[in-house]
Amino acid sequence: MSVSIYKYLKLVEYTSIPLTIAIFLYVMSGYGMISPIPSIIGFTYLISREVHTLPLLRYMTTLLLVVHAYAGIAVVINRSRYLQRHIVVKNALSLISLIYAAIIISITTLAEMYIVLRMLR
Repeated sequence: MSVSIYKYLKLVEYTSIPLTIAIFLYVMSGYGMISPIPSIIGFTYLISREVHTLPLLRYMTTLLLVVHAYAGIAVVINRSRYLQRHIVVKNALSLISLIYAAIIISITTLAEMYIVLRMLR
């Protein structure tokens, strides 16, 4: 296994548990706002509303998702035998996934900055 694949696999591994926890919190808090069932495990409407609208949770979930997806795509790209023979296609896919990650992170960061600045007024 090449060093780059190993590094990407480590990124996927390190982001998987925090991402799972963040998505669990989002899903449970979302359902907690529209259904009484999640209150069995503590997600009442009031708690769910607070958890679901936490800016840090929203931002960290997005960052974890982007890093996890980018690293996973990089692993697939670097393991593909087809792409090892077609370097131009491999490089194009790598560039597209990097641009995707940069766009999502940029939009998320700008949106969160806008929200924080609007709250400070």
